[in-house]
Amino acid sequence: MNKLDLKIAIRTFLNGKWYNFLNLSGLALGFAAFMFVALYVDHETGYDEWNRNVDRIFLVERETPNGPSPYTPGKLAAAVKSQCPEVEETGRMNTALFQLPFYTSAGRFLVTKWVGADYSIAGMLGIKPEGFKLTPGTAPAILLSRKTAGVLFPGERDIRDKTVNMLSRSGMPMTVAGVAAAAPGNTNFSFDCIGFSDDITEGKDQGYANQIYQTFLLVKPGADIALLSKKIDQVYKEAALADGSRVDRESLSSAAPAIYLDPLANLHLKPHYGSPANNQVVKGLTILAVIVLVVTGINFTNLYVAQANRRSKEVGIKKVNGILKRQVITQFLLEIFFQCLLALAFAFVIVVVGLPYFNRLLGADLLVAGINLKIILQLVVSLVTLTLLAGVYPAIVMAGFRPVTVLRGEPLANGGKFSWISGSITTLQFAFAAGFVIVLVVINRQVDYMRSGDPGFSAKQVIYIDNLGIYNDPLKFEPVRRRIQAIPGVKQVTVTSHIPGGIIPGSSEYTTRNKAYPMHTIAVDHGYFEMLNIALKEGRSFSSPGASDTANAVINETAARQMGLKNAIGSQITGCGGTYQVIGVTKDVKANGFETQIQPTIYLMGGACGLLKTQIMVSADAKAIPGMLQTLNAQWGSINKLDGDSFSYHFLDELYGRLFIKQAQLRSVLLCFSLLAIFISSLGFFASAANTIRLRMKEIVIRKVLGASSKQLTVTLSKPFFYCVIIANAIAWPFSFVVATKWLETFAYRATLSFAPFVFALAISLLMVAVTVCLQIARAVRFKAAVKLKV
Repeated sequence: MNKLDLKIAIRTFLNGKWYNFLNLSGLALGFAAFMFVALYVDHETGYDEWNRNVDRIFLVERETPNGPSPYTPGKLAAAVKSQCPEVEETGRMNTALFQLPFYTSAGRFLVTKWVGADYSIAGMLGIKPEGFKLTPGTAPAILLSRKTAGVLFPGERDIRDKTVNMLSRSGMPMTVAGVAAAAPGNTNFSFDCIGFSDDITEGKDQGYANQIYQTFLLVKPGADIALLSKKIDQVYKEAALADGSRVDRESLSSAAPAIYLDPLANLHLKPHYGSPANNQVVKGLTILAVIVLVVTGINFTNLYVAQANRRSKEVGIKKVNGILKRQVITQFLLEIFFQCLLALAFAFVIVVVGLPYFNRLLGADLLVAGINLKIILQLVVSLVTLTLLAGVYPAIVMAGFRPVTVLRGEPLANGGKFSWISGSITTLQFAFAAGFVIVLVVINRQVDYMRSGDPGFSAKQVIYIDNLGIYNDPLKFEPVRRRIQAIPGVKQVTVTSHIPGGIIPGSSEYTTRNKAYPMHTIAVDHGYFEMLNIALKEGRSFSSPGASDTANAVINETAARQMGLKNAIGSQITGCGGTYQVIGVTKDVKANGFETQIQPTIYLMGGACGLLKTQIMVSADAKAIPGMLQTLNAQWGSINKLDGDSFSYHFLDELYGRLFIKQAQLRSVLLCFSLLAIFISSLGFFASAANTIRLRMKEIVIRKVLGASSKQLTVTLSKPFFYCVIIANAIAWPFSFVVATKWLETFAYRATLSFAPFVFALAISLLMVAVTVCLQIARAVRFKAAVKLKV
């Protein structure tokens, strides 16, 4: 581009400032959306990528009748290492399912994630202490996270051999080895405190039924993972069948694999045993970002072509003076490239300003500094691609102007070809927008369904209290219950091992009629079902602590159905070291949300299976809750003598609501993208309408002279745009139906996919065309015919 071309380009850009402002705005928003998503996707897909062995580390998982489980027996690691030469190293990890307060003279930290691991895990997963090296074969080493250490030892960098007290300020002393160095990138293995030892299973149940450990493998380079998985499956089945512990012998004798190797790279986004919600958000945002960028390019094309008439004489004069067609194309492509570059600069400003809001929207912690070389390369590729996508067609159109035609001032449109291409582009653009709206409505209905649907229990006005005291004996909990019950406004008090929306209960095997069934086990106290309004299908719930209900059990509908107990009351179930008589069957409870199937569950009064009843729940009148909490805070030390050092609480409905947070985030982000797509598509219709009016102005004037009313002209001129909208929806509907159906299939319990979202998308599309196009056309047809005829 020479100096003259540059001057002409700048002058043309300034003369059409409103069009160019709209054009750059849409382009900048498209680039900004892409940058936001690129930052988020890079963050989410980068977990443990810094680990040089990430492609060789696998988590051993079990396939159970109730679904995959990440927990395996402690003895499996040694068996695999000895019998599978493809495995270079093994390691086990165990996460405690309870909270533990640490105290020092400087502060208190409630450890919510306490991890125990073999020393070998440190090397495999890249966990290192600050300032020293771990030495296997020595005493266990306790490491604190930097966050934990910052609270307990503020201002101190070196905390080696420092002492913390557990449980209370004068409780069990523990020597800390030091601080765990921060991972160099995102990691799946965050913790407040981690303890390393040579064998974390030492002194614990070594039976194959005690499946509480996460077993990791570091395989040798080039190992056949499919073959290794089969070998480990065989090792596990043979060892488990030979073990004297109670295991699911029926599944172990089956030809179906019981072992699955899940790559470390999959554990954050798409774990075999967990929810795919993270991966759904990443995939959804990636697709949305690409679509928005394409829609932005289409919009740029429309707006640029709409200004073609203004550049026609310029092109005609240049061609008369000997400029070649390829030179004209190059000139316009360079102009478009610089406009895209300017839009990219504006997009960067939008990202800097809007990143805090985007972080709140997705619950992320992204930084502008996270724009790395990979993202920069993606932006460069997007810039070049968008330049070609948005620039080739307008450049070819304008380079194809015939000098004789344009210098005579004749219309540029050659029949319907120009309008057909422009209309096709606009139709495709609105098809994307309509698809966004349909999927948005479907997601919104599913999120509303999860929030308002019946989970089988009620969490309103229920709080649960952080507590370390163990109340497996119902009689020991009675004094605590009476003290809390005496506070004004309190309705009910109970204690349990698990709460809805909390940690998923473990599975244990129970036998009835000589057949074993895995079931989730929850230890409860009387009043548990009544407090949560869990309905009984038949029988009764647990009575007062004075009655002998510790030998009884309550099961849910799913358990009764799987066991084939049509008349479950009075049936005998054996498991967890005892035999229990079924006294009641409850309605099913979606304790783990709507994404997973309800699992067969047994409720026991005592502390069977090693379960600890620590979760104290209190229900109260809404108006009495503030006063009740103040009283509990003041009297907690005397009420709960097993753990009265501090008082903290949470609302149960808030905890359960966290199960839906990823889907709610997806809804919020899709809403923003849908609004953006509609806005950009509306700009495209605006450009098309402006171009149509310019090309058909003399036709409009002649029709007015012949008596056509403004209303008739508006209907005539706007018809093609309404046809475009109808065709766009016809294109969008089948694809949106497939996407919405696939997404809904990830939920075990979902809203019905009705016709309403599709009708709503059509209505929104027609409304946007009416606002964007018809008003512009209506203003054009009101121009004075005489003025135009003089022209």
